[in-house]
Amino acid sequence: MRTAHTVAAVALAVGLALAVAPAERPARAEDPFGGLRPTYWPQRAFGIPLDRATFNALDPKPTHLQLYYSLNRGAFQKGTKLAVGALQPIAEGKEGFLFDAPRDGDYEFAVQLVYGDGTVSPKENQLAGERRAIIDTVPPRVQIAAVGNGVEWSASDDNLDAREMKLECKWPNSSEWTQVKDREFRARDNYAWRMPPGRVLEVRVRARDLAGNDGISPIVRVPGDTGATVGLPKGGAGGSGGFGAPGLPQPRIGYVKQLDFHVDYTVQKMGRSGVQAAHLFVLKEQGGWELVKRHPVKLLPDDKSHALSVPYKAEREGTFGFYVIPESGAGKRDDDPKRDDPPMVLVVVDTTKPKVQLTGVQVKPGGAKGPVVEFTWEASDPNLMPQPVRLEWSLDKSAAVWTEVKSQLDNNLTATSGRYAWEVPDEKVWKFWVRMSALDKAGNVGEHVWPQEVLVDLVKPSATIDRVRGSPATAPPDKLP
Repeated sequence: MRTAHTVAAVALAVGLALAVAPAERPARAEDPFGGLRPTYWPQRAFGIPLDRATFNALDPKPTHLQLYYSLNRGAFQKGTKLAVGALQPIAEGKEGFLFDAPRDGDYEFAVQLVYGDGTVSPKENQLAGERRAIIDTVPPRVQIAAVGNGVEWSASDDNLDAREMKLECKWPNSSEWTQVKDREFRARDNYAWRMPPGRVLEVRVRARDLAGNDGISPIVRVPGDTGATVGLPKGGAGGSGGFGAPGLPQPRIGYVKQLDFHVDYTVQKMGRSGVQAAHLFVLKEQGGWELVKRHPVKLLPDDKSHALSVPYKAEREGTFGFYVIPESGAGKRDDDPKRDDPPMVLVVVDTTKPKVQLTGVQVKPGGAKGPVVEFTWEASDPNLMPQPVRLEWSLDKSAAVWTEVKSQLDNNLTATSGRYAWEVPDEKVWKFWVRMSALDKAGNVGEHVWPQEVLVDLVKPSATIDRVRGSPATAPPDKLP
């Protein structure tokens, strides 16, 4: 009899830099409304790691694995089909499926086993989601207005995290922003200061969604300038960080960890002369649209693919907006983007690894299987992934591959620190090395190894005296052994 198929845990990732979940079949995690509890993720690309040994152990053994996905609770669609022996490589020694979401949305995933005789398990009409991921690459929209000695604001997003509203202010001649911590703030709220005569504050509001995307309001001055608009326009949302325009759909956001990268685009419509060039425009954090370059291309209507790519090199880290205008073979093209035109995509260039440090490794007695190790850490980065922290152990400090303690951990103490307690499962292990790592949205990984070996044998040896006897050399002959 064929055993029920086993699907490894889903782990989402940026490119190939994955935060990988344990490779056993997880319990079905239900949300309060009867569905799978979602993981919110800020990237279109993520990996689904599988344990090849699990499928090889089945009798009979499947020859292929078919990935299925559903979008926004729709019907399951076929994804990639892979031979059991040819799973796609995933970072940190994992393998499985690499999935590129066609657009943002609510995804569920299932894996079907395919056997050599053509039979499958489960059948397509029996598929059930094993994991759910809400892909959200769009930052919150935040609008702000000065009102007297204060501000009012409105933040909107399909997946807004109400706990992550932050009001910040600074003096105009300062570069350091101060967070106002008098109280918790709501998505639509207001705040006022007692301003000394003649003083001016610069104010902004930051919002974050459940996928970890950050939206930042424009900066306003308090008290407001004479003649400025008083209060928010009726009807709500505004732009994000100066990119985009109020009331318009916001661009999705991507992250890269190199200064050199490519902007991929697809020509949606063309005439019989095809496309002979692509004009790439960039919008930096200061200023308006700039033409990067006219890139010659050769694309005809009957070409199989209308997807193209243009290179760009940033001078530094930061957020960049991009706009592509194709030019027909007959020389026809749209006008250059205007100052208020939103980018087609935002790209955050982040070449810096997260700052990470294990701040404590404490061994305590009392677990059912033995000692418990409590880890504390600090992990900070402007673009940290959700659940960015991974803990690992090894008997050899210089080992190429370490064994996972736990991955996808949150900073659960403060915004930059966390704690996790681990019961050592292997009773033969009494000392080992520990390291932690944290992943940001661009794929940068920061690592730290605890400087001393962790000793988990807390037992003080004890003994009892059984008897006292003479040595064999002095014993009587008839008593010698």
